[in-house]
Amino acid sequence: MTRAVGTPDGWVLARTDQLSPLELYGILQLRSRVFVVEQECLYTDMDGLDLLPGTEHLLLPAEEPGPRPAADAHGGTSGFSSEPLAYARILPLEVADGPAAQAGARSVGRVVTAPAGRGRGLGRRLLDEVVRLFGHGDLTLNAQSHLRDYYGRAGFRVSGPEFLEDGIPHLPMFRPGDDQSDTRATEASPAAHA
Repeated sequence: MTRAVGTPDGWVLARTDQLSPLELYGILQLRSRVFVVEQECLYTDMDGLDLLPGTEHLLLPAEEPGPRPAADAHGGTSGFSSEPLAYARILPLEVADGPAAQAGARSVGRVVTAPAGRGRGLGRRLLDEVVRLFGHGDLTLNAQSHLRDYYGRAGFRVSGPEFLEDGIPHLPMFRPGDDQSDTRATEASPAAHA
């Protein structure tokens, strides 16, 4: 297994086959905790896209390495966590992901900050790192509508009408590559598309 090199401030960028079993378990643990349990969305998070050869995972590992004590499913203390503090998945260029998909753009998804990492600016740092690593090209994402301004601060703009995904309002968003003008995104409000 070829290991991806981390950044000086601790971020790790790796393809699925470069992740250790503990890292992959922690990523899936975090995504399940937040997107399925916390947000009460019954859906299959493990959608098979993690297995595509060009899928990349950007994560900020927890300060304490290895499995850490955590509550188990019964509220006891026999559980363990290997969740990263922040995480995003970047799909290969040729994969169209939902209403935001656009030819020639990479899709950013599963953007999440662990409960233990919230309130520390890690979400902003995560987006900054996504843009630093992938912002030379066009990027898309299907954002929960209430996070429109959060993604807007990283250069993403609404690119289509609001839609429901797993019962949660979402907006397709687009960020042009750093050397391009933004001709596909719109500043129109979601209501204007209704």
